Amino acid sequence: MARLVHSYRLAVLARKEALELLRDRRSLALMAISAFLFPLLGLLVTGLKTQQAALVAIVVCDRGAPAESLARSLYDVFAGSPGFRAAIVNSSSCRPPRGAVAAIALPPGFSANATAIDKPVVIMVYQVVGNPAASDALSLAYSVVSKFSERLALQRVEKLASLAGRRIDVAHVLHPVEVVSETVTATGQRAPPQLEERASVARFLAFSVFFLLNPAAMAVSDSITRERARGTGEVLAVTPITGVELVLGKTLGSITAALLAGGLDALAAVAYAEAVSATVGPDMILFHALQVVLAIIVTASFTMLLTLLVPGQRAAILATSLVTSAALMVFFSVLFVDLNTLPEWIRILLYAIPYIHTAEAIEDYALGYTGAALAHTLVISVLAAVSVAAAAKLYKPERLVKRE
Repeated sequence: MARLVHSYRLAVLARKEALELLRDRRSLALMAISAFLFPLLGLLVTGLKTQQAALVAIVVCDRGAPAESLARSLYDVFAGSPGFRAAIVNSSSCRPPRGAVAAIALPPGFSANATAIDKPVVIMVYQVVGNPAASDALSLAYSVVSKFSERLALQRVEKLASLAGRRIDVAHVLHPVEVVSETVTATGQRAPPQLEERASVARFLAFSVFFLLNPAAMAVSDSITRERARGTGEVLAVTPITGVELVLGKTLGSITAALLAGGLDALAAVAYAEAVSATVGPDMILFHALQVVLAIIVTASFTMLLTLLVPGQRAAILATSLVTSAALMVFFSVLFVDLNTLPEWIRILLYAIPYIHTAEAIEDYALGYTGAALAHTLVISVLAAVSVAAAAKLYKPERLVKRE
């Protein structure tokens, strides 16, 4: 009988939390927007890059066929690259013109030295400080110059061989070292290109989990602080409801948010895969949605634990910010750091943070390490259960009463 009453109270509280969430249209809208922030971010970065019209000037200060040939090659590359517009400027000063984010100048003597055997061919490059388009422009310019330099080297070696009366394979003279590269898995097996692309997308999908945690954390924090502000916490405090029932009921209520977020995340992942033409199968998207659900449950339980401990709405907001900031730092770090190569004591510390397992599970699943992915999933599930138990243990009725 006691177990029946316990289950009834738990079900009533969970239903109340779920209904409050579903009726909160602003939170639902915020959650939907958050789910699509990641694909929007990708579209924004790639879209803005194609819309920019950064001017790159090719400043020609020399008259000669080699200079004209290189200038034309540079012009064609920039004119055909989205985000750039090119201009050939004939000048004697060889200085970058105003308005150009980058300039490639071919100084006097360029053609004469290019047709010689042993003289250096100088090219001057200019870029506007701190301009990201300038860095991209110089990367493009270096690729064109590199091909031009290779053609000059080929001509010089052929000329020298002719003067020496020798017949040689110029390619072997210019490139005596041949590097054969191959992408492999951690076990040394050959990795197909699809797997490499899948791993790359997985890293960004893991980062996208963060965007859904903030509204979930805010919803749970608001659930506790609202009980205090409205005075309904005092009603709950005088009822026979236990800490386990309160925390578990609110956590089960937050599962509604988690399931909604998981569904929205799946849609956002499909939109992202379509936008970048990535090869991401339905299994990967569903597994990612599962990790989103678990991450939200962990976030909900952690936030509830902190919100129950601190008095007042402002302190609760700060505590919520701590949880989401920790998540941001973890997901951002995983983008650039290989955890497996860190010292063991650092890895042990990091593995105490649930979000590390979320990111690792997604990456391992993408690489085909299903066992490791499930192990990380199990760990984050256990950490969620531990945080719920800790919140229930720390619950005291007076913590729901308004204190300011």
